Amino acid sequence: GQSIGSKMLPNYIHGSHAVLFCYDITNYDSFANLEDWYRKVHGTYSKASGPMPCMALLGNKIDLSHMRAVRHDHHNRFADENQMHSYMLSAKNGDQVNACFFRIAAQLAGVKITKPELEVQTKVVQAAIIDHQQHDAKVNGGEVPEYKKSKRNG
Repeated sequence: GQSIGSKMLPNYIHGSHAVLFCYDITNYDSFANLEDWYRKVHGTYSKASGPMPCMALLGNKIDLSHMRAVRHDHHNRFADENQMHSYMLSAKNGDQVNACFFRIAAQLAGVKITKPELEVQTKVVQAAIIDHQQHDAKVNGGEVPEYKKSKRNG
């Protein structure tokens, strides 16, 4: 998702079997730069008259989805218009990273993967439990009042 500045890019991607276009979902500029990256990759492979590599669009930082700057429909439209596979992941917590690379590797190897095989690659996201104080120490001397059970509450 960075702006293009290297004249060496064609040398780096020449002969690649896969090219992954990764951007930050909280930074629209990183998404906007993908068009330039795509043109550069497409131009490199067109000149070489070889087959286009497997291309995938990766939206990173889904752990910060509350700060999202790139809408899902923009992500999906870009992927569809450019015949790319589409993935949303979080490099920070690992969410969907293994599954993404597992799918890409399977495609490159020509291996069909089943949904259960893919689910094995999905990282289990752990939630931290925070124990907040349940009452105000200044009210009732810090004591939690007893509540009478009604017939409805059992």
